[in-house]
Amino acid sequence: MRTYSLSANIANGFAEGAQYIVTPNAQKAIHNIVNDFQAGIHSFTIIGSYGTGKSSFLLALESDLKRIGKKPFLIDSKVLLKASDIEIKNIVGDYTELSTLLLRCLNVESTTNSVLDELKSYYNKCQKEGKFLLIVIDEFGKVLEHAAKNNPEKELYFMQKLAEFVNVPSRQILLLTTLHQNFSAYAKGLTEVQVNEWKKVKGRFKEVTFVEPIEQLLHLAAKQMQGTKRSEIPACAKSLYELAKTTGFVSSDFPIDTALQLYPLDLFSAYAITTAIQRYGQNERSLFTFLASQENISREASANNQTYNLQKVYDYIYYSFYSYLKDANADSMNWSSMQVSIERVEGQSWDSQEQMLHAINIIKAIGLLNLFGVAGFRLPKESLAEYAKHAMNIPDAEKIIEKLEQKKIIRYAAYKDRVMLFEGTDVDLEAEIRDAGLMVSRPVAFVDELTVFFNHRISPVKAHFYQKGTPRFFDYKLYDAPEELVPKGDTDGYIELIFSTRKDALNEIKKFSAESEHAIIFAYFIDTENIIDHLHNIKKYNYLTDKVIKKEDLVAVKEIQKLKEYEENLLNKAISDNLFSYKNRVVWIFGGKEQKVESHRDFNKLLSRVCDEIYCETPVMNNELFNKHKLSGTITAARKSYLTYLTEHYTEENLGFPEDKFPPEKTIYFSLLKNTGLHQGGDFSDRPTNEGFLSVWNACEEFLKSTENKARKISELIKLLSVQPYKLKQGFLDFWIPTYLFIRRQDFALYDASKGAFMPEVNMEFFDLLQKHPQDFEVKKFAVDGVKLGFFNQYRRFINLGEEFTITKDSFIETIKPFLSFYVRLDDYTKHTRKFNHGSTMKFRDVLAQAKDPEKAFFEDLPEALGFNQEKLKQEEFIREYGKIIQRAIRELRTCYSGLIDRIEERLIDGFDLQSGDYNDYVQEIRNRLAHVKTYLLTDKQREFYHHVMTEYDNRTQWYQSICYTILEQRLDALRDEQEEKLVDDLIYMFRTCEKYSSISQKSDDLDKNDAYSFDMVSNRGTDVRTQTYILPEKDKRQAEQLENQIMKLLSGDNNVDVCTLLSILNKKMNK
Repeated sequence: MRTYSLSANIANGFAEGAQYIVTPNAQKAIHNIVNDFQAGIHSFTIIGSYGTGKSSFLLALESDLKRIGKKPFLIDSKVLLKASDIEIKNIVGDYTELSTLLLRCLNVESTTNSVLDELKSYYNKCQKEGKFLLIVIDEFGKVLEHAAKNNPEKELYFMQKLAEFVNVPSRQILLLTTLHQNFSAYAKGLTEVQVNEWKKVKGRFKEVTFVEPIEQLLHLAAKQMQGTKRSEIPACAKSLYELAKTTGFVSSDFPIDTALQLYPLDLFSAYAITTAIQRYGQNERSLFTFLASQENISREASANNQTYNLQKVYDYIYYSFYSYLKDANADSMNWSSMQVSIERVEGQSWDSQEQMLHAINIIKAIGLLNLFGVAGFRLPKESLAEYAKHAMNIPDAEKIIEKLEQKKIIRYAAYKDRVMLFEGTDVDLEAEIRDAGLMVSRPVAFVDELTVFFNHRISPVKAHFYQKGTPRFFDYKLYDAPEELVPKGDTDGYIELIFSTRKDALNEIKKFSAESEHAIIFAYFIDTENIIDHLHNIKKYNYLTDKVIKKEDLVAVKEIQKLKEYEENLLNKAISDNLFSYKNRVVWIFGGKEQKVESHRDFNKLLSRVCDEIYCETPVMNNELFNKHKLSGTITAARKSYLTYLTEHYTEENLGFPEDKFPPEKTIYFSLLKNTGLHQGGDFSDRPTNEGFLSVWNACEEFLKSTENKARKISELIKLLSVQPYKLKQGFLDFWIPTYLFIRRQDFALYDASKGAFMPEVNMEFFDLLQKHPQDFEVKKFAVDGVKLGFFNQYRRFINLGEEFTITKDSFIETIKPFLSFYVRLDDYTKHTRKFNHGSTMKFRDVLAQAKDPEKAFFEDLPEALGFNQEKLKQEEFIREYGKIIQRAIRELRTCYSGLIDRIEERLIDGFDLQSGDYNDYVQEIRNRLAHVKTYLLTDKQREFYHHVMTEYDNRTQWYQSICYTILEQRLDALRDEQEEKLVDDLIYMFRTCEKYSSISQKSDDLDKNDAYSFDMVSNRGTDVRTQTYILPEKDKRQAEQLENQIMKLLSGDNNVDVCTLLSILNKKMNK
């Protein structure tokens, strides 16, 4: 016997004899889970309201993975499992910590380890046993509710760590949880910080929506009710089925068998109760708990020869979900409106009590049908009366409906073709609309008003796209006369909809179209008056809203707004019907001629023919990854990778891309270079071998050729290719322009026009700048022939710039590039100094520094600066001399900076009386002489200098750069010639000062008690006393003080005479 369980519990498994019905929703859910699992996502949240079958879905999945049934319900276990077996841990959610539930599930009573450590141990055990681990947490919402109210930070952290453990792609583990509502809905009452953390945890779980379509649930309900004991199905059930289809309440292909099996529920009531339970259902209340009481349902229906109709559904919903409906929710206004309407019925006079009750039942039916009906559902009065007769056994339904309308409790809304509840207004809307027609004139400047209401649309071009690979789109514009528009950006053409009441409009359009050079198709509307009628109605509704209806009358305002929206929809429908019904309501024009457009196929052909004609030079490039107007974030990143491979691996086969991987940048390489024949066997071709790509290649070649006499901006090339007859997409140009420039990099000079500087390299740095500012860069093609060619060959023959500048290409740019790179790499000192052994060196350097046009610099400026005219350079003797001068200049420039350090070193050795000229020896000597300095005696600058002197460096250059930095307060290579002398003097002085402090510190261990003096002395009589230090011990201070007093008495009082006398005495004393 087949059973259908009202609810499933994953801890108990399927009930005996139960069968699982696989719905499309279940198939979609398992498909998403499998795909995401294989992509590395292992944590999922299945979200669906009560009664949608989430738990049964989990049980069916577990059955498949355990291979219990003869046939799998959802998937073959091999699709998901690599392991030979599976371990399943089912957890039913509860109001407690997740860690506690997990420990219980793992049968761990108490442990000193963390819960995650226990889980890791359990997982490792499963791995050793060859088992896949599946953890299922049903009713996960209870856990989240507990977490939100009890130490949310701790709970969220644990959930995050659990998900991170599970989501390691290589692990054979899957975590499935179920929720009744979105993850975020459980975060009520949390602080902003906690909500943000909640969102982080939510992001660790992939959401799988589990919502069964209403008609699928009705199918399941019919299965449940099939075979149950019931009375004979009356004829009215079939009549109501037909009514549900004709009104659009259910789809036209809804099975009649399902509808009849649902009896005593009719299709209207079944649909309404299912939607209501899905929308309002809480706890364990579902469609199938409702069906469980079907004995009562049958009894209620048969008692009055009725179906279980909408009145009974209303009562069931109202009493079952009373507390929910009274709270604020999305449907509150609808339920309130139904209650008000029922009260209004009760307040009216009726022929009998029975008639009033019938009226109330009809009100309930109208309310539910409007609340739960689909958007296109229609309910004219005749259909409502038919339902009331067949389902509710109301024989005089037409009379009651008419009376309800007269009492303004219900109304017929023409814009919906539906009877609705009338919420109440004192305004006679029909009369006001008629009066507004007298006050509001028909539109004159109607195109501007049409544009406001026209739903913007785009038409893609199909055949042209299939042939060329470049997507094309036509935009729509509304005018009363043709306009000349130039397609820009992602728009490749325009369809101008012409609305005109002028008699000669069609001839004007044809004449204009014949002269137009752009991709513009004109569509002339024959019946413009009908369109104006809709606009006139919209103006009437605006007039009523602005001038007549009081804003406080919310019901009237709302009704007029709905009428206006309906009219706007009719307006757009009228335009669309005229355009695409292909019933000769529009005249299509292109190239000055009427075009045959009798079907959508004809329309598409016209679009493609226009593009083939206007964009005739479009190359063939079938790759949607980059042949589009705007690149995605992924392809933007791929562009950088592609250009890196291009610039660094262009000599390798397939640019060096790994053979077993196909990232997007490799696919683009194959489309742009490999398949076009531009890159074969690790080398670039002179032209594409693919004829379909020649148009864009030739355009670029012509542009480059045009720059021989005058440089042109790269932005000009981009603009050229962005308009007809090419109009290439920006995404394509983002790849192609740098690719072409790199292929042809040896044939042109590149300039940064914003700085007036030559750029020697076409590299990634340049590509980054080009992407942002293409207007800043210019190219100028080299024209190397005649005398220049001979001269050029002499450069290559006589100039050797060393291994790092090895020339590998027979081209001008590859020859001169090392010179320019050589200058760029020179240190700042060498670029500015004038201290050279040969004046030609400075001239050579200055020409390189000022070179803006490489051709002019090397064929004119440099020979002239070095004293060679064109005649001399034709002679072999002078050519050799010229080459030697340049080689000498390069050598001198290379050694210029080290020459500066040599001069400083020479002065230091002499000025500081160093014994050795070897760097290692004299540095050690300096450190020995300064070893005793007590740094607290030094000033900040002296202390910094001292530390640099005493620090060990790898080489001489670094040491001098370091000690000179303190003196100059700038880098040594920033030194200018006029600073050199002072630098050396200051350097020696600083060494002398440090030496004095070293001497003082060495001879006096206790400077607080003893007095120390250290000084140098030089006289004009040839005596030179180097630093000497004298200590006056504490015990001799009294004697020294007495001697000082005696000397002071002998001094003359003339300060100069006294000081010179004392110094003379000191000089004699120190030289003894």
